[in-house]
Amino acid sequence: MRAPAARAAAFGAVLAVLGALGGPASAQSEVGCAPDIGIEAVIQQSPTVFTGTVRALDSSGRRATVEIIRVWKGGPLPRRVEVQGTIATQNKVKTVLDRLYARNRTYLFLPTAGVSPRFRENRCSATRELTTALAAKAPADGGSAPLGAGVPLPHDDLARFAPLLIGVPAFVVLGGLLAAARLRGRRPRGPRRPAAA
Repeated sequence: MRAPAARAAAFGAVLAVLGALGGPASAQSEVGCAPDIGIEAVIQQSPTVFTGTVRALDSSGRRATVEIIRVWKGGPLPRRVEVQGTIATQNKVKTVLDRLYARNRTYLFLPTAGVSPRFRENRCSATRELTTALAAKAPADGGSAPLGAGVPLPHDDLARFAPLLIGVPAFVVLGGLLAAARLRGRRPRGPRRPAAA
């Protein structure tokens, strides 16, 4: 009787350990993060909290250009901010504490450092994908709307140069056509044939 009971207890303990290892809190503790104190407590302690959608990624998904939806704390914030999810200071350096973002996903951001419009955090921060349950934790007034443009989207910089990118090649082609037309006009003509009598 003792053997089956002991096996059942051991099996239950193994399942509990496996379940604990699969949870987000344990995943954070595996990389040296502080224990999870609960999202409500973190929101209260955080100086800046906002919801936003990732519109562009850089540094292998470790840096996100975020379009802010609502500012819960720490406003006013602009419409777009940059959130860097790594403690590394060089693009090619990767660490186990890096946070990766996904394009067009909406998150509840709780950055741990930086000032508007550029924030920093890592895998230990409480930032997470926005769910209905998390959205329900918004301030009673719903938060505030972002003000101003903030950081540009990466392709916005290229858009400023679009007239040059189109105009310069067109100018070169037009110049080539004009030069070719001038050369044709300057070519010596062959000797004239005498008119038939």
